[in-house]
Parts: sequence; structure tokens; C-alpha cells
Amino acid sequence: MHVVVGLFRLFLVVLALVGTRAIWRDGDVEGLIYFTNQTGFLIAVVFTWAGVASLLRRRQPPGWLKGGVTLFAAITGLVANLVLAPEDPDAPAVLLGLTDGQIEHELLPLAVFVDFLLLDAHRRLRGLDAARWLLYPLAYFAFTTIRGFVSPGSEYPYGFVDLDALGWTGLLVNVVLYGAGFLVLGLVIVGIDRLLPTGPAVGRYTDRSPAAASPETRGAAGSPDDAPASR
Repeated sequence: MHVVVGLFRLFLVVLALVGTRAIWRDGDVEGLIYFTNQTGFLIAVVFTWAGVASLLRRRQPPGWLKGGVTLFAAITGLVANLVLAPEDPDAPAVLLGLTDGQIEHELLPLAVFVDFLLLDAHRRLRGLDAARWLLYPLAYFAFTTIRGFVSPGSEYPYGFVDLDALGWTGLLVNVVLYGAGFLVLGLVIVGIDRLLPTGPAVGRYTDRSPAAASPETRGAAGSPDDAPASR
């Protein structure tokens, strides 16, 4: 089973690299301004680690990192489908008959969540992790705002961070609203993690890993990040 899990995770790396190919293949550095692309690279790194670790039965990424990636992928999918304009219906297929938007905003976020739900060890997260994860979206808001000052005339990546259109009041309102929504979403992920059984729902492929050791032995073998949260 660990081979199937490892290959599935490496396939998600392929999806993430397809979605970000304009940056790493074509040199479109400006594409890094988008939260979607930043999340795509983060998925590629973390799932390369997770995929190789699954194949070799080594230690998995710590729970706080894997949970954070799950949150950022969920943010990408939800914002794209609920806030942003829909993808051009004439957009070309780039892989498996799917467009870039379908891969980055639908398939990849869903697959990352399914991986978290079924293939990760659980009870490793704490409520404080949701607050820590929020630092990244807040840093992103700050980054886009500072970039707007440093590079006048540069386009803002998304309408909800466009200081020129929103003004300071509108921007701060969005920071509070989106920040609160992302915090709640992070707490939902933590809650799901703490409700699920300790081991992966699909197979016991990480039994040799300290992160997937039994509750009785994890305290001795695993790191604090890998230990289940107290209930």
C-alpha cells in the first residue's frame, strides 16, 4: 500500500508543477505574485517529501506543515470558486483533458484534502496551529500591499487586495474578513484531525515511521510535532 500512496503523492507533485510551469519552465517570475502559484510550489515541495517518505517508509512531514498545506490548498480552491471570475470557457486543456484552472483550483485542492483525510496520521494538530497558519495569508496581504508601494502601476494579483480600488478602509476590512474566514477554516481542519483515528484511514503504510507509531510508543520515538494533541 505504501507504494500506491507514494505514487499518488508524487502525482500531486506533477499536478502542482504543471500548474506552475510558466514560472519554473518559462521564467515568468511575475507569476510568483499569485497565492495560487506560491501554494503550488509549497505543495510540490511538501508532497515530494511525503511521497518519497511513503515509498521508502521514512518519517513523514510534520503534522503542522502538512496541515498548513492542506489549508492553503483549500483557500486556493475556495477563493477561486467563490470570489474570482470563472476561467475562460475556451481555456485549453493541458493535462488529462483538464485546463490550468481545473487542475489548480479544483483537482489539486480536492486531492490534497483527500490525502490529508485518508492518508495522513491524525491527532497531531493543535488549535494553535490554525493561528500559526494564518501568518502566511497575513504576510501575503502585507506583501501585495508593499509591492504596490514599491512598484507603482503594477497590477494587484486579486481584486480583494487591490489597495488602489479599495482604499485603506476597504483593504483592512478584507484583511479582517478573509483572515477570520481562514482562521475558521484552519480550526475546521484541526477539528477534523482530532476527530479521526490516529492512524491513516487507508492502510498502515507508515507503521515504521515514528510519526505513525502507536500512541504508547510515539512519546518515546516521535517528535513533539508528530505527537497527537491532547484531548
